[in-house]
Amino acid sequence: MRKIFILMVCLIGGVSGEVSAQMELFKGTFQEALEKAKKENKDLFVDFYADWCAPCKQMAAEVFTLPEVGDYFNSRFVCVQVDADAKENKEIAKKYDVTALPTLVFVRAKDEKEIRRVRGAVAPDMLIREAKIAAGEELSFEQLYEKYKKNKKDVDVQQQLLLNVPAFMMTRNGYERQKWATRVESLFPEYLKNKKLENMINETDFALLTMFHPQTDKEDPIFDFVVANYPKFVTVVGKDAVASYIIGMNNGYIIRLCRKGNLAYKERLSRVDGDLKEVYSGFSFGTLSVLDAMTLLADATYNLYRHNEMAFFENMDKYFTGKGEQVTLVDYTQALEDLAIVYKGEMSQNAYTKCIPWITKALEMDMEAMFRARLLVMLGQCFQKTDNPEKAKQCFNQAYLVSAEIEDQMQMQQMQEIIKQSLQGL
Repeated sequence: MRKIFILMVCLIGGVSGEVSAQMELFKGTFQEALEKAKKENKDLFVDFYADWCAPCKQMAAEVFTLPEVGDYFNSRFVCVQVDADAKENKEIAKKYDVTALPTLVFVRAKDEKEIRRVRGAVAPDMLIREAKIAAGEELSFEQLYEKYKKNKKDVDVQQQLLLNVPAFMMTRNGYERQKWATRVESLFPEYLKNKKLENMINETDFALLTMFHPQTDKEDPIFDFVVANYPKFVTVVGKDAVASYIIGMNNGYIIRLCRKGNLAYKERLSRVDGDLKEVYSGFSFGTLSVLDAMTLLADATYNLYRHNEMAFFENMDKYFTGKGEQVTLVDYTQALEDLAIVYKGEMSQNAYTKCIPWITKALEMDMEAMFRARLLVMLGQCFQKTDNPEKAKQCFNQAYLVSAEIEDQMQMQQMQEIIKQSLQGL
């Protein structure tokens, strides 16, 4: 019994230890927290919140409670929450220009001046980075940019800047966002020129390639470099990540060329069974080879954008038949979406007829209520366009019943309004 008791004490102690590692929020007023920070020679971290603010609650429940957040903040800041709606805090909220919630402000305790701020809910790693900048342990994006301007050949600074571009741009709005977008536009080409492709076979630079290398209208030497060095990239990054990048880029090129009516898509397709064969080898398309499946999809897209309706349906039906039981919901919905985009909702009666079996098979699959309601509305529209109002009415009514299961109330109401209009149009 004593051993069991000791074990229980250890377990409770372990749990308590984990809880205590979360951010310690001072229980008192802003002024009291400020005095505490001065005495402990720390700065102040202020979470301006309101009881009605969902992102504020999310930060408190999912970010402030994390051990890595607590470990960093507790050793460097006195942390306090300030209800921005409370009368006694109106002047403090005004002083620190709190116009949106949550607003997280780092304050220098000795003179009560703002060091740095974060608006809105952010990820734990981003919050810790902002705290490190406030504590002077890391350079801010602006400081890094100034450092870059003094030496535009410093690839380490360029790399740091590029890695932080996505998070930084999320915090910019309006003119500020436009200004910085213009400034960072040339960063990646400059980095490529200085670093050289042959020196970028590493995990960090591969991440930058996936973030910043755009598809081009002509030849793509960067894409070809990654393909040529596929085994080396796989060694340092991992097969799934590298294959996903290459396939995503190549498929993107094929689709763009098909939509433009450029027969050069066939040259891209030939690489699927050529220098990209190993990359595509993990895919299965039922009785179809990878090249056959890709060719059917590409030819279907090419013909769709040329408004060759018959060829589009012929290729897609061959694709669905060949893929067999491996056909997914996305296969059907992507084809339906492409049709809707090209024909802008006004297809021929023949096209509506051919869509009916696709939607019917798609509805046999598992999906969320919102998705099912949309497909039922589409099916109802197909029956309506093919002079079958009774079946159309059945589909719309069924869609209305399914819409009641949509969790988001606003989405549910919007969908039900669409269904009501569809019923009125019969």
